[in-house]
Amino acid sequence: MVVKKRVYAYYDGSNFYHLCKKNYGITKIYFHHMTNQLINLSKESLVKIKYFNAPVNQLESPSNYASQQKFFSQLRKTPFLDLIFGRLVKREINHINILCKKCGAQKVEEVECPICNEKIDLDKTYKSVEKGVDVGLAINLLLDALNDKYDIALLFSGDADFCPAIRYIIKNLNKEIIFCHFPAPKTDELIQSCSDNRLITKEMVEKAQIN
Repeated sequence: MVVKKRVYAYYDGSNFYHLCKKNYGITKIYFHHMTNQLINLSKESLVKIKYFNAPVNQLESPSNYASQQKFFSQLRKTPFLDLIFGRLVKREINHINILCKKCGAQKVEEVECPICNEKIDLDKTYKSVEKGVDVGLAINLLLDALNDKYDIALLFSGDADFCPAIRYIIKNLNKEIIFCHFPAPKTDELIQSCSDNRLITKEMVEKAQIN
């Protein structure tokens, strides 16, 4: 009897969404099907999928919030999947740098409202930034290895900040970490740090697409 290696999959939800859209123009994915295509079913067995994301603020964007909540509801029905939340926080924008074809690099301190064209100072603007998603993923990756939850971890993120944790887990905890990536961009540091890498092809994404 073949004893299969236990596989955990770790998805940086926002990163995966944007790269999948950029590479293949597809955003709606059934993650159980997606993950199973990245493992060798004769030798490996999927045990857990951990999907990390940050909820949209309902008051700021009711339509995006409703769409995201529908997506989260679907995720909760996915076999083996745990949905783990970070949060969105506001960061003030004081100025932005632009590269004008005529004038070169310039500092911009105001923008126009796209609806009424009113000038707005950038000190009255903000951007939303994810907090806790990357940290949560890294902590789960490490703690699950320390608690011997998996033999192989599939990492669906292009963030090289995970590399120190990855190198520690491979060297000291004797686990395999596989970098699952799209054709572009490929993070060389992750490829070098991980045990191996596996390409997410268009055929795989199309097979896992929700129609």
